[in-house]
Amino acid sequence: MPIQTIYTSDLPAPPLPRTSFFNYVSPSSAADSPLQRFDPNLPAYVDGITGRTLTRGQVHDGALRLAGGLKKLGVKRGDTACLWGPNSVEWAQAAFGVIAAGVVLSPANSAYEPHEIAHQVNDSGASVLILDPSLLPKLDAARKHFKRDFAPSRILLLAETKAKPKGAKFKTIYEAFAAPVPAERFDGDEAHKVAVMCYSSGTTGLPKGVETTHYNLTSQFQGLPGTYTPLVSGKDSLLGILPLSHVYGFVFILFQPYSVGVPAVLLPRFVELDVLKAIERFKVSYTLLVPPIIIVLLNSTNVSKFDLSSLNKLTCAAAPLSAELGQAFERKFPNIKMPEGYGMTETSPAVTTSSPESHLRGSVGKLLPVWEARLVNDGVDAPIGERGELWVRGPCVMKGYHNNPSATTSSITSDGWFKTGDVLTRSEDGWFRVVDRVKELIKYKGFQVPPAELEGLLLEHPKVADSGVVGVYDESQATELPRAYIVPKPEVPAHEHASLVTEIGEWIAQRVAGHKKLRGGVIAVEAIPKSPSGKILRKDLRKRAEEEWKLNPIKPKARL
Repeated sequence: MPIQTIYTSDLPAPPLPRTSFFNYVSPSSAADSPLQRFDPNLPAYVDGITGRTLTRGQVHDGALRLAGGLKKLGVKRGDTACLWGPNSVEWAQAAFGVIAAGVVLSPANSAYEPHEIAHQVNDSGASVLILDPSLLPKLDAARKHFKRDFAPSRILLLAETKAKPKGAKFKTIYEAFAAPVPAERFDGDEAHKVAVMCYSSGTTGLPKGVETTHYNLTSQFQGLPGTYTPLVSGKDSLLGILPLSHVYGFVFILFQPYSVGVPAVLLPRFVELDVLKAIERFKVSYTLLVPPIIIVLLNSTNVSKFDLSSLNKLTCAAAPLSAELGQAFERKFPNIKMPEGYGMTETSPAVTTSSPESHLRGSVGKLLPVWEARLVNDGVDAPIGERGELWVRGPCVMKGYHNNPSATTSSITSDGWFKTGDVLTRSEDGWFRVVDRVKELIKYKGFQVPPAELEGLLLEHPKVADSGVVGVYDESQATELPRAYIVPKPEVPAHEHASLVTEIGEWIAQRVAGHKKLRGGVIAVEAIPKSPSGKILRKDLRKRAEEEWKLNPIKPKARL
């Protein structure tokens, strides 16, 4: 058997309690959690536009009241609730309540189109849907695709009761409050029950539910001290721009600051002036960003109009950040330290992190102490210093893909190694760098775009005979853009190909979430390169796309 080269953290392994995530992160007593307990009057979540605030006590008590309300509706421990909407203090309150009820929380991207939310609702088996009122029109369009009919009582709105739309037949989460009930406990072996199910695209097909357990989450938090950006209660505040529905935001905006007594100022999305105003108004000291937002701030002409002196640290993750871009940002903002990290939905999420005090520009940090890691090429561990696919093993590896055992066994080996699909290198002193990706996923501004899903949709167009989708890297935006190659059907005359590609781009845009739009363009070709077995040769398509992009890049619109 080949010798395995297994890397571990420089830090000692932490204790790993087997307990309910809700009781761990919001303990009622010292016996519930090793985390510090904080004054319930401290702010927990702040609306970055209006300033409306929920205290820690309100969040905790509201969670138990919502848990009571869900129980009254007949929602049982182990059922699933889909939470669909942009960031808001109501989103935070609902998430705590669902988890306190022992119900599996399945957060959905607020940009999802009707068929996309229908897939997640159906696949997850959700029996409760909690959504932002702005998404009610999409809900109406999606319901015909649902495999189950939701009673009105099983649909709740993420809104203050006084802000409920006129004529809305659904209750708000606050109207669903009932007498509080104790949070469901998942101690001992029960800690391996699923707590959260985010959806990840994987390498093929439609997005898959990632089963994240209570133990996965508590172990993640136990591994952070000493590696992650330290936040101090009473001193720091965090700005939450990234979507809470994405595992990055879910863990590091919704729960991590709460676990250390630091308030999170929430914005529904990235709007440059709203971000700058919020930093100034709420004296924000820390935020989490992705490379495209770094570029916007780097090129912003508005920065000098605001007092941003409170902001002294941020973390960049979810997509690779070049060393050059990081250095340029730190030159413009010399008072802000910007470490990076690496992780994914399937790893709950962080695998490597660094802190403002200890970071190597261009790297994604060092291993958290809960992880073991290998770099593997064709089943053989790469020599030290050479690149290889990152395989990781530890208590934060997901339980598996929901109702998809074949995808689970192809991703996790019999001895527990999860194959990330990303190619990394490791320095002798433990710094990891991301250099490539084995998987075919396209990463658009931190979001996953599965080529197979877009290809399947393209083939539904009556004028398309075949299709292939790859990502093309746009340096000006520091992100990949989905780019489609289509083979028009024989009956489409050649002189109509130019108009067809425009038609296809608009047709796709009406059917997918914003991050899946074909921003890299649509190209008509005679054939899609394929192997003898019929598999698309994406390497060839990517090479072609790179060469074409160098000659004729598509200029981005001004908006992020």
